[in-house]
Amino acid sequence: MPAAIPAPERLRVPHQSGAPGQVRRWLRDALPDLPDEARDDLLVCATELVSNAVRHARPLPGNEVCVTYVLGPADVEVRVADGGSRTHPHVCSVNLDSAHGRGMFIVSKLSTDWGARTLGDGTQEVWARIPFR
Repeated sequence: MPAAIPAPERLRVPHQSGAPGQVRRWLRDALPDLPDEARDDLLVCATELVSNAVRHARPLPGNEVCVTYVLGPADVEVRVADGGSRTHPHVCSVNLDSAHGRGMFIVSKLSTDWGARTLGDGTQEVWARIPFR
């Protein structure tokens, strides 16, 4: 019989600038046994995804963003759901002089895969899969 897929863990945070810090603390506490490099990469990716949701998207009902992680045998996937936006997340060409625009580039380099999907209710979910190295 195949191993059961673990249930995702969720955290809802306010759609505001302090959300990335709350998510980092939650992930650090929830995943203390994650290899150091994977945990560091996860925290960076989660910070970028949550920051983008707060900066570029509408909140979910209740003025929130929902963050989920799923721990697999060789990686951890982080998902950030928001109320959607007019734009779709994408990797920008990196401009070293700009203070913004490098988030999805960083996510693309630290993760084995990432993507975004719009659900039927208009909710958008952006995800990244971080390997255990």
